[in-house]
Amino acid sequence: MPTEIQKGDSILRPRARLIKTIGEELISSDIVAVMELVKNSYDADASIITIKFEGDVEEIQVDKKTKKKLLKPKTSAITISDDGKGMSLDIIKTAWMEPATISKRKETVSPGKFRRYTGEKGIGRFASAKLSTNLQIITREAGDNEVVVDFNWLDFSRDELYLDEVKTQWEVRKPVEINKHGTTLFLNNLNSEWDENKIRTLKIALSRIVNPVAPVDDFLIELIVPEELSGFSGLIEAPDSINHPDYSVKGNVNRSGEVTMSYKSRKLKDPVKVIKPLAKANSEENFSSGPFSFEFRVWDRENESLDRLAKEIDSTIKNVKADLDELIGISVYRDNFRVLPYGETKNDWLRLNARRINNPTMRLGVNQIVGYISIGRDTNTELTDQSNREGIVESIAFSDLQEQVRLVLNELEIKRYEERPRREEPSESQESLYAKFSIASIEKAVSEKLPGDKEVLELVHQTQERINTGLKKVQEVLARYRRLSTLGQLIDSILHDGNHFLLNIDSEVRLLEIELGKKDRDENAIHKHLSSIQEQRKIIAQLFKRIEPFGGRKKGRPTIIIIEQSIRNVFELQKTALSRANISIELPESENKVTIDDGELQMMILNLLQNSMYWLGKVPRNRRIIVEIERSENGLSIIFSDSGPGVPENEAKLIFDPYFTTREDGAGLGLTIVGEIAAEYNGDFYLLNNGPLSGATFKIIFRKRI
Repeated sequence: MPTEIQKGDSILRPRARLIKTIGEELISSDIVAVMELVKNSYDADASIITIKFEGDVEEIQVDKKTKKKLLKPKTSAITISDDGKGMSLDIIKTAWMEPATISKRKETVSPGKFRRYTGEKGIGRFASAKLSTNLQIITREAGDNEVVVDFNWLDFSRDELYLDEVKTQWEVRKPVEINKHGTTLFLNNLNSEWDENKIRTLKIALSRIVNPVAPVDDFLIELIVPEELSGFSGLIEAPDSINHPDYSVKGNVNRSGEVTMSYKSRKLKDPVKVIKPLAKANSEENFSSGPFSFEFRVWDRENESLDRLAKEIDSTIKNVKADLDELIGISVYRDNFRVLPYGETKNDWLRLNARRINNPTMRLGVNQIVGYISIGRDTNTELTDQSNREGIVESIAFSDLQEQVRLVLNELEIKRYEERPRREEPSESQESLYAKFSIASIEKAVSEKLPGDKEVLELVHQTQERINTGLKKVQEVLARYRRLSTLGQLIDSILHDGNHFLLNIDSEVRLLEIELGKKDRDENAIHKHLSSIQEQRKIIAQLFKRIEPFGGRKKGRPTIIIIEQSIRNVFELQKTALSRANISIELPESENKVTIDDGELQMMILNLLQNSMYWLGKVPRNRRIIVEIERSENGLSIIFSDSGPGVPENEAKLIFDPYFTTREDGAGLGLTIVGEIAAEYNGDFYLLNNGPLSGATFKIIFRKRI
């Protein structure tokens, strides 16, 4: 029968297992669960919190060589106690027993010590369900009786019960457990085992939960473990190693994006103060991330540096390395408490290691830095937490924060570079790349299997010869331009197209090998595969042709060109970008014939142009570039001037060093290459003190007629 037509209302009744489900989904690990409970103690104005592990420790054999000690799950317990303000029965009922309570939304600051609450979603209590099957809370406000509450989380796993059908027992009694005020959580019947590695990880996490570089003075954490694991017991403190960096910066970025910081190093007698605006790349918009403070401490990590540090603190290089390894990375702290997972060993949220790969001389890697970013809920409203309490929601504001931090690090890297001795970077071998472009195995197989088929043998031989010829050109190009600022683009092009070619040719090679291995070979199939390999050769030939303009002058065969036309060609290639950036240009209208390689000349101008376009993006208006040609009896000069911010005096001698760059995303190679090419034509390249425009002016001189 059809349902009777009617109206009404109903309530949404969640099943009891919702509690367990939320805990498992929102709290990713036992470590995070403990940290959530520590946050609750912090919000309760506790000055000290004790985390005590109790239970039987057993030693088990992991493999033939390894044993580990661990606490048996079901017979072990964790006690977390603090001296905070405690809770009344009313607070227990209206806050602890109300998932997603709004209590911390109404009051954002703790009443006693005026701490900004670290959590406001009311989900911290689910951490206890993650850790154990039973929870007993004993809490007491100053001058009041104790409140005892028992939670059996197994009741919340019963499928037949609704959430409002689970009863939680409580009692108000005379003080027995707590002397004055505070809260103690007894987490009995742990859900998972705790071994030495897990407890070590917890200790490291606790040492970073409150900023180890700038700790909260009135909040201590104590860890107590069974005697068999006594090496982990004691107050949680940062090692002395982090108090002796080789370099450091400390400061803040205000709401408008201006950084004020102080730079220190071992070599400097007095700190260097830096105040400057941080400009957003390729945009005139302001940063949306909000103000923040920071401190970054940096170590060179060569043995010489670490040995010096070890002697200072009466330790060993091994221990110093271990200390730094535990704390490396840049962590984020919101209202003094850490936001996971930023700063974890495998979380390179700023992509520092990728920057270092591109410029190892100047850039810092994650393992060299111990640092923090300090933000606040009230000051950085666009930076919101993910629902699982781990991480900040990916947004424009978060991207802006990342960019600002890298810009601050760039200032540190510049100062550090100025102090460090110059070192040549080892060249990287491209052998593995070249080796892939070979069909030698096919040539050998065809020779052995089809010794009488001259046509097939000749086709394979010609294909390999053409590939070898092309490879030789690639090697010459990469060797000649290994320091080009555009090297990354060249490599990307070669790898992208080359790998596409390799995938196709590898497929044909496998099919050909299968065919050659058959007793009854299909000659048509063999020729088909070889023809396909021949077609793939055309792909790589096109690749070589595309990068040929960057291949440099063929010795003894320079060509006659009109230098002004060559310059115009470069600017024409960048016409759209120049227009988008609102940059006006003024190019020479004269016509001077010169004997030079057009590709090399264009590469020089392109490097200067890309450099100017970047720095002109840092000025709000009047963006101009002027190029002039001067010809005299002694040779020819190119004047390249822009209206950008110019080159600071202290950096004027460094900008021509390979790998030195003040650009956050730069490789530090462009100006070096311009100088190298100029030198090959008996010329010179330098920075002028005065030029047509107020920014940077460079002069390229060819001292003989070209």
